[in-house]
Amino acid sequence: MTVLRTARRVMMALGIGRQTANTNETPNTPTVQAALAAGEVKADLPIMQEYGLASRPVPGSDLIVAFIGGDRTRGVVIATGDQRGRPKDLQPGEVCLFHPSTGSRIWLKADGSIALNPANNKVTTPGDFTAGGTITGNEVEAQGIRLSSHPHNGVTAGGDRSGPPVAS
Repeated sequence: MTVLRTARRVMMALGIGRQTANTNETPNTPTVQAALAAGEVKADLPIMQEYGLASRPVPGSDLIVAFIGGDRTRGVVIATGDQRGRPKDLQPGEVCLFHPSTGSRIWLKADGSIALNPANNKVTTPGDFTAGGTITGNEVEAQGIRLSSHPHNGVTAGGDRSGPPVAS
């Protein structure tokens, strides 16, 4: 009887399911509700995530649930995924942090480059931005003055120097 009980507990130690409600962010460790196989529904499952990373999965996300000692009353979500927005154009070895619903991504590419692909074509930083190399772009604008079209007042042909740019 002991062997059968042990075998059953091992078989019950993992489950795959689907998130059925919004993540509860109230507790220190967020929790979810999941529908598992054979109509089993589990609520208040804590989500364990990698240190330094945080996500809030949405209903319909896939979940892997580990049940401590095979006890189906003691589950914890150890992995989440969402097939609906997963990038399908990654090359072998590439890594991508992506937002399933918008398609925004930070993409560590096979050639060693990093691509920032925001869905709204905007990258924002609240602080200083420093580049150790060349910055290439179509336009530079600082305090309302465009590099490509600002006037230079008082400049004559030859070796004269212009004053500071003036807003147009």
